[in-house]
Order: sequence, then C-alpha cells, then structure tokens
Amino acid sequence: EGQEGAEEGANFAAGLAPDQEAFVTMLQLISAFHSICDYLRATEAEFPPPDGDAFHCGALTGSLLRQLSDPLAVCTGSVPSWCSRLAGTCRFLFPHNVRRILHHSCNLGLSRALHHVQQRALAQHAPSQEAQRRLEAEVAVASIPRQKVRISRQRILESAVKVMNLYGSGSAILEVEYVGEVGTGSGPTLEFFTQVADILRSSEPKLFRDSVPAGMLFPAPRDPAWLAKAEDQDAQLILERFRLLGQVVAKCILDGRLVDIQLHPLFWRAALKSAPISLRSLWEIDPELYASMTRLRQTEKQDLEGLCVDFTLPGSPGIELKPGGQNIALTADNLEEYISSVVEVSLVSTVAPQLQAFCTAFKELLPLEACTIWSERELSSIIVGASVRDDACWTAEHLSAHIKAQHGYNPESRCFRDLLEMMAGFAPEDRRRFLTFATGAPSLPIGGFGGLKPPLTVVKKEAPLAPMTPDQFMPSVMTCANYLKLPEYSTAEVLRRKLEFAMSEGQSAFLLS
Repeated sequence: EGQEGAEEGANFAAGLAPDQEAFVTMLQLISAFHSICDYLRATEAEFPPPDGDAFHCGALTGSLLRQLSDPLAVCTGSVPSWCSRLAGTCRFLFPHNVRRILHHSCNLGLSRALHHVQQRALAQHAPSQEAQRRLEAEVAVASIPRQKVRISRQRILESAVKVMNLYGSGSAILEVEYVGEVGTGSGPTLEFFTQVADILRSSEPKLFRDSVPAGMLFPAPRDPAWLAKAEDQDAQLILERFRLLGQVVAKCILDGRLVDIQLHPLFWRAALKSAPISLRSLWEIDPELYASMTRLRQTEKQDLEGLCVDFTLPGSPGIELKPGGQNIALTADNLEEYISSVVEVSLVSTVAPQLQAFCTAFKELLPLEACTIWSERELSSIIVGASVRDDACWTAEHLSAHIKAQHGYNPESRCFRDLLEMMAGFAPEDRRRFLTFATGAPSLPIGGFGGLKPPLTVVKKEAPLAPMTPDQFMPSVMTCANYLKLPEYSTAEVLRRKLEFAMSEGQSAFLLS
C-alpha cells in the first residue's frame, strides 16, 4: 500500500523542476501514509487511522478554487495543468465538493463547463432556489443542447444500443420519450437508464458475478480465448453488452443522471489500472472463494492431495489456471502458486476482455483520465448517489428540511405531516419504489433529498366535485419537476393505502395526470 502511494507522488513528479524535489518528496510521503491509513481502515485495525479529512490541504484547496473561479480560464480551457494533475494523483488533498467543481469545470466539455460557471454564479447571487431558477430563465448564457429520442418499451435494449451509438458521444444532454406516452424530461430518461441497468444485471448470458457483497457489479469470469474469438453468439453478446455498459456509465456521468449501476471499486481499479490485485481483493469480490483459499492453507500437507483439486478455476472447470492445468494436481509444494493463480485468473485474465470492451466504449464519450480525481469507492457510487439503505436521508428531520409543501399545503398541514411520517418508516425497498415513482430514479443524489434539483415538492391535488371525495383519487407525479400531487386524504391509513398502490402500479408509463 505504501509503495502504491509513493508511485502516485512519483507520477505527479514527472516533469517538475529539480528545485521542487522537496515538494515532490513530501507528496510521496503523504501519499504513502494515506495509503497505509486506507489499508488500516479497510482491515479494521485496532489502531484507528485518521479520517480522510485530516489529509485535506487548505492552502492547495484555496489555490485550486481561485483558479476555478476565473470564468475566462474555465471557458477557454486554460486552467493550469497542475490542478488536474495534482487532483488526479493526490486526490486526498482536496475535499469531495472541490473535486466535483474541478470535474464540472475541466472534464465534461466546454458547454457543460460554461453551464457550470453560470450555475455557480447564480447560486452565489440568488437568495433562494426559486430566485435562482428565475435568474436562469432570464440569463440563459450557457444552456446545454438537448437531444430528444423516442423509443419503444418493447425494445428497450435494442433501442439503448442504437441511441448510444448515434447520440452517446454528442455534446447534447440525452432526453428519452416513450412511444405512445406524453411524458418527457428527466423522469422518462431516468427510468430508461434504470430499465437498461435492470436488463444488463439480469440478462443471459450472465454478465456479472453472483453474491458480490452489497450487490455491487463485477464481471463473471469467462474464458478469454473464447471471448477473443467472438465466434459464438453468446461471446459476441457479452462483449456488446459490456460496450453498452461503458457507454451508459459515461453518458450518465456526462449528463449528471442517476442510474442503479454500482460497479465494484475493484472494477474501477482494473479499468484504470490504478493498483495491483491481491488476495485481499478476492475477499472483497468473492468471500466464499477467499474462505476456500484460506482453508486450503490450513489443510495438513498429507490431506491436500486427497482433495483431488487440479489447476482449474473453482466453479469454472473449463478455465485452466495454467496450460495443462486439468492434469496438474494440487500439492503442498504448489499450493501458493495455485492460490495466486486463482486470484490472477479470477480477477484479471478472465475479465480482461469485458473490461476492455467497457473501457473502449467509455473513452468514446469521456476520457478515463477524467476519473482519476475520484477514488475507486467514489467512482462506484458516482452515478448511484445515496444508497436507499442510508437511514440518514430518511429521518423525519431530513425529510422536513428538504421536502417542500406548496399550493394548498404548508409544513404544518396534517396530510403533509402524515406523508413525511410514512416516508420516515419506509423499508429500503419501499424507498426505492417511492423514488422511482416520484422522480424516475431508484436512488437519491449525494446529499439525499437536499441534493434533488429541483427539490421534491408536495402540492394539494385539486378537490373533486361533490359527491366525490379526495379519498377516491390517487396521488400523481410530474417526474420532470419532482412534483408530487397529493389529494388531502381523510386519514393517514387512506394515504398509506393509496400511496402504496401508486408506488406499485403507477410506474412504467408517463401519461397525463
């Protein structure tokens, strides 16, 4: 780990003048110490390492922000190169929100950089989000072009491939509409990406390993020679779908979309080639296989040969760990070679073609170097946002602070308070269904409801004419504006029944409400 940190400092050192050697040496030492702390934190060592905030450098952060506060430098692409180089090799020196500003200013193209400069200026001068939206409408200096496409729900995957090949690498923000439906904007677009993600996760042939901790995604091992030939239809499909995955992930990063594709941090490590794979990496991806390797090390010498284990990948007997592996028996003498081969083949060689397809497609939209300002763990959640298992985003206090009541409701309205109380009691799957119903995406951005733009707003649905009552009507949403139209139900129980029904049945269609 320490060696990895020293290498990061050395990467930044390339091209610096000799009189800066002391600064470079300091960076190498801090990088090594940061890597050691990461390792201690990951292994839950008895010695508690300092938090990541302890490594933030106020002086460098201030210098970086001053460079990014110059609109002319941002818009002409003349931000000094040290900003991206230092943030890429020693990202721990800068807080997450500062690196996000760098990301929007330097990594996403001119139109998005201009738009971000305008948004930052509006945020500084507008006293509220409403005022900010009014100013934005009046001063549209840097609007990003939008590309609208219409697809059929019956051909989601085929449409995704076609749309990404035609429009993925363009500078416009992609917006999806469904044939026969009137919905447009962020809601249908987020649902489109969510449906593509669901298909990729569950499609046959299988793309990802089973039982990866936390439900993260890592490629299932495949014979690399079989994939390289691409003579079999399944082999072609696997590579085509990893190519689509690369396009979707890059497009979601570019457009700032949330999609339920949580690639494992080690997926990003392998894609960026940022660090080597170790036996501990196997524990992070496949705890059962790691436990099996540990048990082999604890097995008595004379018992190993009786296990009848050969040099093939566990669970995939057709994949040899070395040439002729099916005819090589496991013994005490070759045990360590066997374990290191399992790690190498399982996590590197049998996933290399899939990763290559992903990276090739990703780079068509966004340079992989743009990802180096994020850690592997940050990358794994950059397009996922806040987990639905994060209870901090679902407390009564958080919901009250960030969900607005307007047009018939106020923060003290009984029905509005009943809604917040119900939401605070949601289980993770209920949270996912509610968010998909209300926003089109199954998760919240970083910061929870406070990160939603525009904020989730609850308004009173127009009262029906007598003799009908609000209890006979369903809630409805405008996903493009994060707008929940809620009838004033007579009791909390009626609200619960109606909202649960809407969350279950009011999806997969965008119609007039």
